[in-house]
Amino acid sequence: MFHAMQVDIFYRSYANDFEWLKNSLKSVEKYCEGFGGVHVAIPATDIGEMPSVGSETVHLVEQKLTGYMDQQVTKLHADEFCRGDYVLHVDSDCIFYKETRPEDFFLDGRPVILREEGVESPWFEISARSLGWRCDGEYMRRLPILYPRWIYKAFRIWMEEKHGCKLWEWLDKQPTHEFSEFNTLGQWAYKFHRKEFAWLHPSDLPVYCKQYWSWGGIGEHRAEIEKMLAK
Repeated sequence: MFHAMQVDIFYRSYANDFEWLKNSLKSVEKYCEGFGGVHVAIPATDIGEMPSVGSETVHLVEQKLTGYMDQQVTKLHADEFCRGDYVLHVDSDCIFYKETRPEDFFLDGRPVILREEGVESPWFEISARSLGWRCDGEYMRRLPILYPRWIYKAFRIWMEEKHGCKLWEWLDKQPTHEFSEFNTLGQWAYKFHRKEFAWLHPSDLPVYCKQYWSWGGIGEHRAEIEKMLAK
């Protein structure tokens, strides 16, 4: 039996993805039930272009790094934006297309993390640079991704103690694009908190939203998205 805890939905977006975000938020309004707040963190400079769809709470972020790395820092501070017991990470280019509830992401009372071995991934060596060990599991198989709210601060403290600097300062030292927030966090959780999660292969968890590639533009997908939102 699922014991209800508050699960907040969290986005980190920016102006170039706002058209995607608008449709993703509409899909949350249509298909997602039983969740707590919907939180959207964006660069403070983009507030003038932010679309308003429903009851989402908008948080303004002062960027410290380039966009790709900075959005990862924001996600690893999700506990500072959300107040739920758990955070469900969703990207702007994710469109829900069927009824989705918090309990869909739990198994036997534990949050589900997707993990897959036997795949080729550049993140094994890159994450090892941050963690100090190599893990051959891939933890960023698809969105949404669920984590308990307590884990972000615990992970940041661990990283700061290991590297002697703030998390964002460590990312600032990495070559461009050579960090994966959910692979690094997933590997850390698998090593130190394995029993607190249900680790499933991607094929063992139903898909609740379609994840597009925002950099390719929304144009050719608009009709398909409108059909999903009209069902």
